[in-house]
Amino acid sequence: MALTIEQAMEHGLASHREGNLQEAERLYRVILKIQPGHPGANHNLGLIAVSASAAEAALPLFTTALEINPQVEQFWLSYIDVLIRMGMPDSAKAVLSKLKKLDLSKKSWNL
Repeated sequence: MALTIEQAMEHGLASHREGNLQEAERLYRVILKIQPGHPGANHNLGLIAVSASAAEAALPLFTTALEINPQVEQFWLSYIDVLIRMGMPDSAKAVLSKLKKLDLSKKSWNL
């Protein structure tokens, strides 16, 4: 039985939470073959790349997630984190300033 994108994402998230990163990555990649702009699959595949010390591979994935859905605060935070990991603090500060202006939450941004 073939999985829908939603089901594949649910299974990918469950595998990710359980620490089965190979299975999570496989499922996220299946989703991206069908729907390359899927923001959640891009973001979560980026998280897996970061956990494997591959920040450079994560950057375009986080960028795609943000371009598709800029309203998700976690996408911004992951993008800022990867910029810092890549030694790009000025870019990270610029993105953080943009995030603050969006005011996606009622949280204080005194970082």
